[in-house]
Amino acid sequence: MNHSSEVDSISQPVHQTDDLYRLLINSVTDYAIFLLDPEGNVATWNAGARRIKQFEAEDIIGKHFSNFYTSEAKERDYPAYELREAQKQGRFEDEGWRVRKDGTVFWANVIITPLYSQDRVLLGFSKITRDLSERKKAEDDLYKAYEEVKESEEKYRLMVEGVTDYAIFMLNPAGQVATWNEGAKRIKGYNASEIIGKHFSKFYSREAVQTGYPEYELKKAVEDGRFEDEGWRYRKDGSAFWANVIITAIFNADKELIGFSKITRDLTDKKKLEEQLFRINEDLKESEERTRLLIDSVKDYAILMLNPDGLVVSWNSGAERIKGYKAPEILGKHFSKFYSREAMENGFPQYELAQAREKGRFEDEGWRIRKDGTAFWANVVLSPIYNSEHRLLGYAKITRDLTERRRNEDLMQKNKELLRINNDLDNFVYTASHDLKSPITNLEGLLSALQEDLGDEKEKHQQILTMMHGSVNALKKVITDLTDISKLQQESERREKVQIAELLDDIKESLSSLIDSSKAKIRLEKQDFSHLTYSRKNLRSVLYNLVSNAIKYAAPNRPPVVTIFTELTPNGEHVLTVKDNGLGIAKEQTSKIFAMYKRVHDHVEGSGIGLYLVRKILENSGDTISVESEVGKGSEFKVIFHQQNF
Repeated sequence: MNHSSEVDSISQPVHQTDDLYRLLINSVTDYAIFLLDPEGNVATWNAGARRIKQFEAEDIIGKHFSNFYTSEAKERDYPAYELREAQKQGRFEDEGWRVRKDGTVFWANVIITPLYSQDRVLLGFSKITRDLSERKKAEDDLYKAYEEVKESEEKYRLMVEGVTDYAIFMLNPAGQVATWNEGAKRIKGYNASEIIGKHFSKFYSREAVQTGYPEYELKKAVEDGRFEDEGWRYRKDGSAFWANVIITAIFNADKELIGFSKITRDLTDKKKLEEQLFRINEDLKESEERTRLLIDSVKDYAILMLNPDGLVVSWNSGAERIKGYKAPEILGKHFSKFYSREAMENGFPQYELAQAREKGRFEDEGWRIRKDGTAFWANVVLSPIYNSEHRLLGYAKITRDLTERRRNEDLMQKNKELLRINNDLDNFVYTASHDLKSPITNLEGLLSALQEDLGDEKEKHQQILTMMHGSVNALKKVITDLTDISKLQQESERREKVQIAELLDDIKESLSSLIDSSKAKIRLEKQDFSHLTYSRKNLRSVLYNLVSNAIKYAAPNRPPVVTIFTELTPNGEHVLTVKDNGLGIAKEQTSKIFAMYKRVHDHVEGSGIGLYLVRKILENSGDTISVESEVGKGSEFKVIFHQQNF
């Protein structure tokens, strides 16, 4: 693989997505990532390998990877040992000295992973190397500095307290904290007064403390003189961080243990990067094609690449699903096709690219356009991609369709507005039902006074007076209905055990004149349950309105038959059904009958408020009502009681 020719080819419009994935690996400069054949010969070479090891691709591909090892390591055949261990364990990790092309050495972290075919035939090895020379030098320098100043406690204290990137402190032989520097305070969160004298196991998880791991560390430091470890540690606020820990046992001239020095560094960012790179390597190790298929399989996100001019050069299945274009329709086209005409006229797509270049990343939410012209609410993240020479190669663009979330937010806002309007309406109903009573009473008094003043003229105006009385009575009925509604908002009725058959007999007695005049038949049939625990007054109002409506809206060619029955559903709901053979309700009208003052048949006397009251009563108790009806055949109202305490 020729590094320079590969980079040069990227400057042309990219039409092969495989080149992009090779580019992703090649653009990593902090890690040397390359492949070895089964014999250990170098097969690929990325920009990070070139930077760290100084070999050009043409100088090293085909050569054995032992070229990177010291003479001593090669004499004891250490490179071959690494490959054997990688095959035996499935993975090999090591830190040690490696050699660059110019002969200089660097301290390296190395991960070697064997790659197999589906038939478990060894195809080669992936090798990831990181230059940790600076960390090694820092550790060695600190250790040397400590050795030089350990006889001068004051000089040591001043040096240690000035370090902020490392937690450096002393433990007594029992593991209790004896000193505390500024770096320890910054990393672990404790002030010196809070931690000195406490056992250092406070920095460990409950599980680690229970298994005695802190004591094990001290034991190993005493046995070997020094103990190094990496793992999760905990701050004062309970948050975890990935720590590199070095514990050194300190002895006096008589070889008596006087304590320990402990150096801790927060490597959380390094840990995250290593885990991310390891996952990338695991995904890519069998083939670059697998990685391409992985991205293509993502359907919830549109993941695509743009060249420096904003032309689309890769397209996944998520992009096809969200934006509607198939790959051949969009590759090579400018990404501004996804924007509204207004956004394009304002130059917003070009603004996004400029912001991504300037800030290193651009994120936005707004309306975007699909192929069919429909709009969707999108979250967009745009990131520039550079090569090792910091030349812009293009942009990665990730888009997510958040239309549903946007719709839900709009609905929530509308619901809040409806709730406010409903509260205002309830307040109006309550006010009207109380404030209108006095004027109506006055109006009745004035009407009576008028009748007396008319004297002999009363008979002459009797028709008008009768109409006025009728209007006053109708208005009083409306106010009574409004009062009932306001009581629903203000009262909390006592619940009791109500027998349905007994309640129905009471209602039939109240409606006896209407039943006799209409020759109605009211039957209580199947009863899965005979009683409900409910407000008697409210349950009577529900059943009264349903039965009286069934009689009032009877078909003219047949006497009304009203059937009431109860049933239990499998999920424990109690359903009370009132069925009639009346006029029926048109399908388009069924959603309106529960609204205030809405009536389907105007030839029947009524206020149009009964079913509204029924719905409000049920809503207040968490229950529901539904209706099925057919014009000319009748209606069936189902009251569903959701409470489980019957």
